[in-house]
Amino acid sequence: MKQQSKFSRYQKKAFLATIAPARRAIALQLCELLEAAFTPKEISVYAGFPIVVRDMEWIAGFAMRASGPIAYCCSPPVLVAMGAELAPYMSGKSCIAVKAKKGGSLDEVLALVGRAFREASKHGGMISTSDKKQREKLRAAATSAPKAKKSTSKKHATRSAAGADMRAKSQRAR
Repeated sequence: MKQQSKFSRYQKKAFLATIAPARRAIALQLCELLEAAFTPKEISVYAGFPIVVRDMEWIAGFAMRASGPIAYCCSPPVLVAMGAELAPYMSGKSCIAVKAKKGGSLDEVLALVGRAFREASKHGGMISTSDKKQREKLRAAATSAPKAKKSTSKKHATRSAAGADMRAKSQRAR
C-alpha cells in the first residue's frame, strides 16, 4: 500500500491555491472533469495531485507537471476501449498529455479526458504487484478472523448469571 502520509483530503480551493496563477485555469478545468466523474469524497490528494484510488487500485487523476498537465486514466478497460482516440496524447502507460497537438485543440483533449474519467469511474484501475499481494493478505485476514463464540454450556450460563448478580449487588451497595 502507498504511504498513507502522502494522501490528504481533497479540497479543490486549497489544491488550486498551490497552482501558479498562470496555470490555475487549466487545473480548475481538470478538477471539474474529475469531480464530474467522481464524488469529491472519492478524490484524494497524493503527493500534491488529485487522484482517485479505490480498493488500492489507482483509477484516475491528474498532475500539474513542469512540461504541462498530465491526466491519468488507469482503467485498463477504458484504455483498451479508447486507445485509438487517446494514442496521440499518450505519454506513458496511462499518462495523457493535456495539450493541443496536431489535429486536436486543447478543448478536444479536455473533452476526451473528461470522457475517459467518466468511463473509468465505472471500472477498476491498476494496482501494483506488491499492493495486490498486500490487499489479498488483508482480505484473507479479514475473512479468517476468529469470531467470538457463544457458549451454550449450562456451566457457562450459570457463571454468567452469577457474575451479573454479583455486579448488580455491588452497584446497589455503592
